[in-house]
Amino acid sequence: MTESTSTDERLRKLCHDIANPLTAILAEAQLLLMDEGSLADDTVRALREIETLSRRIRDLLAESSTA
Repeated sequence: MTESTSTDERLRKLCHDIANPLTAILAEAQLLLMDEGSLADDTVRALREIETLSRRIRDLLAESSTA
């Protein structure tokens, strides 16, 4: 196994290990936003920010694992 292969494998594992809890965070934020009418405006803004950043991280992970 070359050093490059080992690094690629570690990167894929890291992406996978981060993606699992990230999916749960994104899902919970989206579930909470389904009832946003009952939430305070600042809470909705915070949840939308969590959703946006979670999607951005997910996209970065997807790009990294295919590179």
